[in-house]
Amino acid sequence: MKKPVFIFGWLLATMVFSCHKDSNQATVDSSSLIGKWMLVETLADPGDGSGKWTAVDRPNHYYLQLDIDSTIVTNYLTGLGGIRKFKIINDSTINFMFANGQTIKNRYQIDNSSLTLTGGCIEGCGAKFIRGN
Repeated sequence: MKKPVFIFGWLLATMVFSCHKDSNQATVDSSSLIGKWMLVETLADPGDGSGKWTAVDRPNHYYLQLDIDSTIVTNYLTGLGGIRKFKIINDSTINFMFANGQTIKNRYQIDNSSLTLTGGCIEGCGAKFIRGN
């Protein structure tokens, strides 16, 4: 169980220090992202394209809840003081703002009732979520 969380935490830290704030951010409709998302898979690629999506040991244990007021409640991304806010940049890009002031940019994709977050790493990395209750 700790391995996927550790890997994603490490990748997340890499993303934080490789991204910068964008002062020309547009606001788009975020209603499709609003709600509770449960982590089901993670991706970590060593840089050669061989990475594969791997099911988490405890599905439905880690969650990411995106609220209408752009706040986040999560037990998953807790590094850097934890994520506090999000901002949708466009129909495929989201910014996460951490308690320590850092901002990271990720790509997102919604298919049916799943949310995939990727990007920000030198190598491929990501997390897949399904809608929770």
